[in-house]
Amino acid sequence: MFDVEKVRRDFPILGVRVYDKPLVYLDSGATAQKPECVIETVDRLHRESNANIHRGVHFLSEEATEMYEAARARIAEYIGAEAREEVVFTAGATASLNTVAYAWCERFLRAGDNIVVSEMEHHSNIVPWQLAAERKGAEIRVLPFDEEGRLMTERLPALLDGRTRVVAVTQASNTLGTRPDLRPVIDEAHRVGAVVVVDGCQGVVHGGVDVKALDCDFYAFSGHKLYAPTGIGVLYGKRDLLDRMPPFLSGGEMIES
Repeated sequence: MFDVEKVRRDFPILGVRVYDKPLVYLDSGATAQKPECVIETVDRLHRESNANIHRGVHFLSEEATEMYEAARARIAEYIGAEAREEVVFTAGATASLNTVAYAWCERFLRAGDNIVVSEMEHHSNIVPWQLAAERKGAEIRVLPFDEEGRLMTERLPALLDGRTRVVAVTQASNTLGTRPDLRPVIDEAHRVGAVVVVDGCQGVVHGGVDVKALDCDFYAFSGHKLYAPTGIGVLYGKRDLLDRMPPFLSGGEMIES
């Protein structure tokens, strides 16, 4: 039998009382509360291993770097990526999507091209593409959903053409709860040479993902919806595509190149 009280004890905040009643939290779609193990790990990092990652040769820096790279490797395994080099830590899903919208579109989007977004996207997977299209003189095309909340993938052939550069689609809608069939979206996009950017913020929580089997080109999600601290996210990208993208942010570790 599912032990609710045991699960509640994993989350310290659920010991808080609100209006003199035990807290009941129902907003995990927006952000998940943090279990004790995450709170303790972050606290231990600050107390015992705090140092710059990839930026020092002393013990603490090397230890922090090893933990950081181990975390990348675990994320790569969790989402089915081929290697940790395909996992980029960012400030969140919005930062991940903006990274692709700026870096990919800066090099590969031209005036007269088009970007296809689904009608059920979160604004984090709409606005970056609108701004990219505005900068480059490209067109935004919208793949609609029907009255039942089903993404109308049968309309894709009419929307995609040889000037389609990006198709942006959610794995699971944060408002409708719809989990669209991404197979026809990805297959049709690749048929015309477009890259597919998947917003996995809700999908990675509800069912997970195998990015290699899915064959998406980029996949973004937030840490804070998966019990991680606020302010961290993941951008998965196929290695050859990441290698072709110019830097989005500069400085930091950019010493030799």
